Amino acid sequence: MSAILKFKLVLAVAAFLAAALFLHYNLPRTAVVQITGTDVKRADRSKGGVADTEAVAPDGDAGRRIQDVRFVNSLSRKGKTMVFRNEDTGWGWPPYFKFDSADLTAQAQAFATAPEKPWVRVRYYGWRIRIFSMFPNAVSLKEVDRDYTHIPFFNIAVILLLGTSVALLAVKFRGLLGRKEAG
Repeated sequence: MSAILKFKLVLAVAAFLAAALFLHYNLPRTAVVQITGTDVKRADRSKGGVADTEAVAPDGDAGRRIQDVRFVNSLSRKGKTMVFRNEDTGWGWPPYFKFDSADLTAQAQAFATAPEKPWVRVRYYGWRIRIFSMFPNAVSLKEVDRDYTHIPFFNIAVILLLGTSVALLAVKFRGLLGRKEAG
């Protein structure tokens, strides 16, 4: 195998991994949990979103944005604790157009205080990375049965569309290269 071919292969694998990680972070996922409570914590957005307990920014640091962030605490079917951030996405990326974080908190509080402790499907995006204090962002809550299984039709459609588009572009690109070499 030539060095150019190895380089192309490494580049293709790196591009595939980057695309897969991008999709895994941004596409919606679900978890079936019991809501145990909600929190509001102060966060320092100028430092990458890592939670900070200071109530106000120091006088000399005018560029610091401190805001309240809502959290939804839960327990999974396997007994694992899960914490979700509950922030509006607004018009930004990813395009969930979520403007109802206060309503979602009220809904979560109702589920947490219900005497029968219902099972709830949480639709979310993002990753939980403890070392960076990163939490997935909850997008919606819906009461479901404990044995509910979600089939991600939206994710399947997006991945099929992207795969088909990449395949068509590859065929077109190879066709263009073949005509240039022949002509």
